[in-house]
Amino acid sequence: MVSVTEILELPNYVKVSIERIGQDMGLVNPKWKAMKGSQNGDNFSSEVYRVIIVSEDGIIPEDFSINRAISQKEVHLIVKVAPQSPMRRAIYKSALYFAREKYSYEVILPRFSEFEKQYLSNDEKFHNYAHMVMVSLTDQEEFLIMNDLKREGFWNPKRSTPLNLHQCRLVMTTMAKFHAISYAFKDQHPNEFYELASQLTETMFAEPIGEEMKQFLAKKIEYGLGTLRYSDDTKFRKHLEQFGKEYAENMISCVHVKEYGAICHGDSWISNLIFRFKNNVEDEVKLLDWQLSRHTTPVLDLSYFIFCCTDEKLRIHLPELLNEYYDLLICRINKLGSKGSDLYPKNVFEDHCKNYMKYGLGLALMTLHSITCEPSQIPDVGEYLDSMDFAKIDQIGDELIKNPAYIKRMSGVIRDSVRFGYI
Repeated sequence: MVSVTEILELPNYVKVSIERIGQDMGLVNPKWKAMKGSQNGDNFSSEVYRVIIVSEDGIIPEDFSINRAISQKEVHLIVKVAPQSPMRRAIYKSALYFAREKYSYEVILPRFSEFEKQYLSNDEKFHNYAHMVMVSLTDQEEFLIMNDLKREGFWNPKRSTPLNLHQCRLVMTTMAKFHAISYAFKDQHPNEFYELASQLTETMFAEPIGEEMKQFLAKKIEYGLGTLRYSDDTKFRKHLEQFGKEYAENMISCVHVKEYGAICHGDSWISNLIFRFKNNVEDEVKLLDWQLSRHTTPVLDLSYFIFCCTDEKLRIHLPELLNEYYDLLICRINKLGSKGSDLYPKNVFEDHCKNYMKYGLGLALMTLHSITCEPSQIPDVGEYLDSMDFAKIDQIGDELIKNPAYIKRMSGVIRDSVRFGYI
């Protein structure tokens, strides 16, 4: 029988780096194995691997992602490798995305951490992200290597299951900690903040929006309308149709908000959230994948998270959650030496919610059909992207939208977007 860790190969330029890391970690003549590091539907812009490195006399278990007692020295890594095919590289702007994540890890997060030292103990600081071990931006050979947080007790929640209220509060508290740094830093070091933020050019909704993208978005509106199947859904259909007429323009209007803005994570969906338990309850969450970080209103991080990771039952609590987030944000800014209510007044935050929470609807239309399915229900579309078989990709999407879980979640997002006055 062939082991799952024996069937995956990595590019030679990644192998060399893995072996070097093993040597640097004190492993003697290191050997290693790789296994798939993400589920189908989790990641289209890169290949993700989970890697274990041991010394030459060490033992590599069959499935090293499973928690177990360890009696040898091991190094556990997550490796993200940019796609090789020109089509996928173009669609996902590989060079730009990997450069953005490198910039976040090497420039923004360390500078923010240094700033926090003035006001917070090490335990209080924002440290809710993985440690980057190595990165390369060599053209056509981009990759990023991070520590594997699973070996530190973190876990990914089931993608298709909406998060509960405790998990939701934990994520929004963590976002408040991160967003607060921007406001205090901008207040105390305005020139440096804007220099940092100036490098965060928009990657997803940059103008001009091409015809292919507009057709892609129109297809998502069709998907959404197909979930509104009740006789009293007429009002919701009209609102979604109106949103769809200027789908791209709506999204552009959200991502380019700079006044009262912060540096945001940008990709706050469920597969980029990894939790750790303490006393049988989640007590910490870390944010993965900083390839879409941007400078805009923090409401975009909240809206993406809320509409793609929760359901209607949870969103009954949305007004109180947004108020809790705002209070935590202001308190945190104050702890960082600035006056939060002056830097992000409550009425401005409320206006941002009213005008820009629709961003989460836009992302839900694009992603919920794959989020709500089981990994076994969605094939690896990489080969279809490589071969430019877009008819096959459309066929997969047309099948996924028949999923009752998608119909329930997507229709709920649309109805709540109307009920809360976001569209």
